[in-house]
Amino acid sequence: MKRYLQHLLKDIRSAHRPENYFEKEKHSAKSDEDELKEHFAEVDRFLNLEAEPTFSNYCGLEKEIFPPSDYYGLDELQQVNFEFRQMLKSWNLGIDLPKNLPKERVYDLMLGILDHPVLISEYGFFHFDFCTGNPEGCELDEYCSCLE
Repeated sequence: MKRYLQHLLKDIRSAHRPENYFEKEKHSAKSDEDELKEHFAEVDRFLNLEAEPTFSNYCGLEKEIFPPSDYYGLDELQQVNFEFRQMLKSWNLGIDLPKNLPKERVYDLMLGILDHPVLISEYGFFHFDFCTGNPEGCELDEYCSCLE
């Protein structure tokens, strides 16, 4: 395994959400009403997503540290993709892609998430599927399910 790849995988693993990320004031018990207010505050943030920080601001990874997809062998690329997905899950983020999408495209789409505004939610998940429902301009190109 390439030395740089070892360091990159370590960086991705270090970028997982800290266990205590949501423990701001958990020392005092929250009422149901307080939890409901927090939930609706998250809904409001979701509706104004453009104002949210990019995922890179949360996880600390910059797109520039990732080499182009052709730097890796197929097994290495699969390993990076797997570790990146695990890191996304730790932040309550998900990615839904067609099974037949080439690993290089998966890699490129996942790296794009670093520059995307995201809502890190304590009460739910945020999913990326890269499909607008319109085949024109779709990031998934010929692999998009809206072409079926």
